[in-house]
Amino acid sequence: MRVLPGAFGDPFRAIDVLPGVVPIVSGLPYFYIRGAPPSAVGYYIDEVRVPYLFHFGLGPGVVQPALLEEVSLHPAAFPARFGRFAGGIVAGQTRDPDGALLGEAQIRLYDAGAYVETPFANGRATVGIGGRYSYTAGLLSLFVPGLTIDYRDYNARASYQLDERWRASILTFGSFDYASQVEDGVEQVFFASEFHRVDMRFDRRGADGSTSRVAATLGFDRSRLEGSRFAQSILTGVRGRHGWPLGPKLDVEIGVDLQAENYTGDLPNRYAVRPRDYEQAVTLFAPRVETVSGAWASAVYRPYPGWEITGTLRGDAFTSAGKSALGPSPRVSARIPVARKVAFLAAMGIAPQAPAFAIPVPAVGYRGLPGGLAFAYQKSAGAELQLPLRFSLRAVGFHHSYFNLRDFSRNGESMDLNDTQIAASSPTQAYGLETFLSRKLSERFSAFSSFTLARAEIGATLTEPRSVSPFDRTYVFQIGGVADLGRGWRASTRLLTYGGWPKQSADGLTGGGRLPAFYRIEARLEKRWTLQKERWISLVLEGLNVTGSKDVIGTRCEEGVGCSAYRLAAELSRELAALAEIRGALGANASFRARARMRGMDGIHFVRSCRRRAPSEGRCGVSYRTLRRVTRRAVRDGRWLDRALRGHRADGVPQRGGGQLLLLLILALPVECVERRGPLRPRHSGRSDPPQHPPAGIR
Repeated sequence: MRVLPGAFGDPFRAIDVLPGVVPIVSGLPYFYIRGAPPSAVGYYIDEVRVPYLFHFGLGPGVVQPALLEEVSLHPAAFPARFGRFAGGIVAGQTRDPDGALLGEAQIRLYDAGAYVETPFANGRATVGIGGRYSYTAGLLSLFVPGLTIDYRDYNARASYQLDERWRASILTFGSFDYASQVEDGVEQVFFASEFHRVDMRFDRRGADGSTSRVAATLGFDRSRLEGSRFAQSILTGVRGRHGWPLGPKLDVEIGVDLQAENYTGDLPNRYAVRPRDYEQAVTLFAPRVETVSGAWASAVYRPYPGWEITGTLRGDAFTSAGKSALGPSPRVSARIPVARKVAFLAAMGIAPQAPAFAIPVPAVGYRGLPGGLAFAYQKSAGAELQLPLRFSLRAVGFHHSYFNLRDFSRNGESMDLNDTQIAASSPTQAYGLETFLSRKLSERFSAFSSFTLARAEIGATLTEPRSVSPFDRTYVFQIGGVADLGRGWRASTRLLTYGGWPKQSADGLTGGGRLPAFYRIEARLEKRWTLQKERWISLVLEGLNVTGSKDVIGTRCEEGVGCSAYRLAAELSRELAALAEIRGALGANASFRARARMRGMDGIHFVRSCRRRAPSEGRCGVSYRTLRRVTRRAVRDGRWLDRALRGHRADGVPQRGGGQLLLLLILALPVECVERRGPLRPRHSGRSDPPQHPPAGIR
């Protein structure tokens, strides 16, 4: 997963190669999964819910890769221990301590990270600590005084083997993100949030094959709203599960989890803002206590070799501000071999969810369950085939129906969600076909291809006709491969292309064709020097969107002119040419004499040649004055992430996106130092609608 081009060494970013995952904007780590918006996708690390998995914009993941063993995408029929989301689940699993010294470090132009784990107490205990620190603010302040982009995180874990059956462990991790710009002596904060988690658990393995876990979680979330105003929450939760075999063909598991979240927020002065703004603030930030409790039972039946039938019954009770709702969640899935190399897959289930903010933001949520719970009715069927030449193919057709699913961001200026209001862009159903083809001939080569053909629709009621969703992409296609070239060299590449959003008219309706399709190519080249057994150092050159393609993200409508396609960063075309020179200069001056990479939303590519020469030095170069001018212009003209995601209005017409992050000025020349690293081993449970992993060999 970590050598996948475009993932930047982050296992979580590998999920966007899987079918059914539709990006909002190229490069951003927010996805539609089988038609469901990002607000309907849950993120978990070791069964602990987190608000997001990535730092601001295109930043890296919030957990050190050395700590992770498995990353899974569950688009439907989730495992019983997960729930409360109508779209999908992205789950990261940390590896078990192996009682050996392990260390890993990364040094990049914009940040540095490391993780070290060591045993003690005669191997019965281990302790590990790591984190990441960004010095982007210091670099950018040289060219744009007053600009701050800062992020950092920490991860720590300790475990102790109490006896041959019991193990106690504690996992703590957290993240901090901050982006602001000082103009005319006033600081404008674009994004500021943080979250922290502490999870304490006891695990037991019985002699009869049973497994048990009892855990308690404490969390703290905080987001900056406006000026010095904050919204924050304190999370407490407990959970437990026990599984045991009832003979050679049947496994049973039961569990419970309870969670309470205490929200506090700074409300604006009632008389200093419009009544509507004050009502919205009360809806999102008013102090309250929310609780959710769940209980579940699941059984896995294997009547014959290769067969696996899973049944789950789960129920969740939600309470908020004196209101309550019950969400049943039955699920069933099956994997049945029908031939020597062919297996039939099927899954069906119901997934409830409380009203959610459009994009996950720490400590921000709806008070009082406005409009009640949303539900997704999920159905899928398909097949797995083992093809000649070691090819494997999985093809799944799906149909998801959504009831009461809301997205306030498309409701014009209002964030209210009452009992009757449903946003026009909220999908009512999504259906399509997903295919995933992969091949692994040896450890030296692996390849994959994924294709999603789908349609997301809204309406289809007695009073509202059916129409395509504004966030529908007809297709998403990817193909890529990784090759070990020998002598420590490894190369990989990936092609991604997807259809454009439906065109929108001045009244906000879809119809009349689609925006242009988008494609991009990623490339990665790694040189590894082996120092001794299980120790190496590597130099990585990686480019996201090496073709410099522009993603068409919406339409701009002007009165008397009509609507036209709006290209991301189109107004910065002259500055982009200068930025190409800057990237070449900085790359040429790097200590490893290698080209750097640059990450951004608007055309990220390798600099294949320098466009100008510094006469005094006889090599590629850009003056400090040019760099300062370009960066200042980019800051002034750019639209930041928060605006791009929530949208804004031009001439009274909703408009999606339109922003370029200042992260397009961040270059990356990663150097990875590894002492010993446990492999990332994707597991396949054999479920009918199985958790999706990146292809075999992409690790």
